[in-house]
Amino acid sequence: MSKVNVFELLTLIKAANGDPSAMTDAIWEAGYRQPERTAEEAAKITISVFFYCNSLGMPKDFWPRDYDSVLQNELMKAVLGEDDELHEAEPAAIAKNVIRAGFTKTV
Repeated sequence: MSKVNVFELLTLIKAANGDPSAMTDAIWEAGYRQPERTAEEAAKITISVFFYCNSLGMPKDFWPRDYDSVLQNELMKAVLGEDDELHEAEPAAIAKNVIRAGFTKTV
């Protein structure tokens, strides 16, 4: 079973004081996840993330280490929004992005 507690999500986002990484970590630690993916979907998203890291020339030390890291990257994308820039977004807008991306709290 899963649910979305908008007030909890807003509290987590506000507590991060505008730091996208802190928001992502707090939301992840609170148990928010996207629905399970098929093996094919999991492979595609993993490949996509690795191509993205490679295209940015990121040092390999910063690449995802495991599948959970790949999924956390998906959460970071939701936190940052469509253009991968936080742009001082309001916490409510960030929460909407996270919910729109399918993240719910796993109970």
